[in-house]
Amino acid sequence: MINQDYIKTLDCGIRGIRWEEGYTNYPLIFDMILNTFPDDIDNFYFDVKVHMLMPKQFPCIPNWHRDFVPRPNGKPDLSLIKPEYPLYLWLSNPPLTQFEDGREVQPQTWIKFTQEDLHRGVESTEHIWRLFIRASHEEIMPEHNKQLGKVRHSQVYLDSVNFTW
Repeated sequence: MINQDYIKTLDCGIRGIRWEEGYTNYPLIFDMILNTFPDDIDNFYFDVKVHMLMPKQFPCIPNWHRDFVPRPNGKPDLSLIKPEYPLYLWLSNPPLTQFEDGREVQPQTWIKFTQEDLHRGVESTEHIWRLFIRASHEEIMPEHNKQLGKVRHSQVYLDSVNFTW
């Protein structure tokens, strides 16, 4: 079962892999994915990240943003977005990602979204471990993100206005 005790045993994660490689590294997690993923799993790359959070930390970017917007010449170009190719998000527990359209995010449930969907990280209110899984369709996954492999660390973000030591 994917719970706090299990999440604490994991390393920081993996990025840009196919499900077969993920299954080799995290059989319990990819068993769950194989049994619950709502799309053709062979068309997706997976990121799995573990966050150890403290109060007032964000597990992802706290400002509104989109995932994988093409950036020719380093600048986002919304005209190159391909909304017909989805992404999926799965979170073990709060803090949960917030979508600008008000969509409800439930723990341990796949949430479908696209490159067009603005979303942001939500601040943790407790000391907690969180498992994050993102599935990205192969047609929108940037080449440099494919086969990245092991994650050496998972970033957390702080509110620079209100954070103090």
